[in-house]
Formats: sequence, structure tokens, C-alpha cells
Amino acid sequence: MRTGILFAALALTSLTACHPKTPQEKQAEQLQHEADARADALTAAADNKASDMEAQAEGILNQAGQSGSFEARRLKVRADALKTEAKLVRQEGAAKARAIRDEGKAKASAVLAQ
Repeated sequence: MRTGILFAALALTSLTACHPKTPQEKQAEQLQHEADARADALTAAADNKASDMEAQAEGILNQAGQSGSFEARRLKVRADALKTEAKLVRQEGAAKARAIRDEGKAKASAVLAQ
């Protein structure tokens, strides 16, 4: 199985070596790489923001402690809200990243169709 994969990779490499990329193929590849880089940066920023929110929520939970007082209960509600918001931030980041990647693919396809 491993040799089959190796053979396929070598065959693909030899095919691409015999066929230099056209300017359109290079431009399409560049557009996709740029879109991937932007999408990765956006995802990383969303993850960082969500992680900060989760850390803040943990701090609030520690502050609330095990007490059943109204103040502790309010703090727990605030912490839960932050955790929920962090999930939404991650979901939004993933959705925007998908949109950016899809846009990059569409632009690349348009360039190749010319």
C-alpha cells in the first residue's frame, strides 16, 4: 500500500514537471493561497479571542466559588454567557473562513475559465 502511494506521488510529480504552469494556473494558485492565508489568520484570531473569553469565564467562576449567594449565581451566569459567546465567536470565525476560501476558489476558477 505504501509503495502504491509513493508510486502515485512520483507519477504526479513527473506529470507536473513535464507540464509547466500557465500564467493563469499560477494566478489561480496564488489566489487560492492568499485566500487560505487570510482564512487561516481569521480562524486564528477568532480562536485567540474565544480562548481569552474562556479564560475570563474561568476567572469569573473561580471568583464565584462554591457559594450559593446571589452574587455567586450572577457571576456563574456571566461566566456561562462568556463561554457561549466564545463558542459563537469560533463558529463565526469558521464560517467566515469558509466563505473566504470559497471566494478564493471561485476567483481561481474564473481565472482558469478565461
